[in-house]
Amino acid sequence: MQELIYTYDMDDDWRHTITVETVGPSEPDVKYPRFVAGERRCPPEDVGGLPGLELFLDVMADPAHEEHDRLRDWYGGAYNPEDIDERFTRRALAAIAIRRHAGKLAYEKSRHS
Repeated sequence: MQELIYTYDMDDDWRHTITVETVGPSEPDVKYPRFVAGERRCPPEDVGGLPGLELFLDVMADPAHEEHDRLRDWYGGAYNPEDIDERFTRRALAAIAIRRHAGKLAYEKSRHS
């Protein structure tokens, strides 16, 4: 097993620990990258780091909170931190994989022209 630390959004300072559990041979008919598994939804963009996320979660969990409607509008709807939204994640990674595959094909074609 190998771990790496990835910092996203220097202002909010989100640090992710990514654990590579296994690496196996690629499958010839699969376009990469692809979604394998995950847990929990990522924090919203520009939520204000950990203190902002804690406030956001408290407010979103309490429909009676005076800031609930404003933050719901800011986010664009309901927020469930437990729902990773696998469908969205799979589609987003598939789009990257398709562009990556097309780039690889174009590169190979240019080398043989």
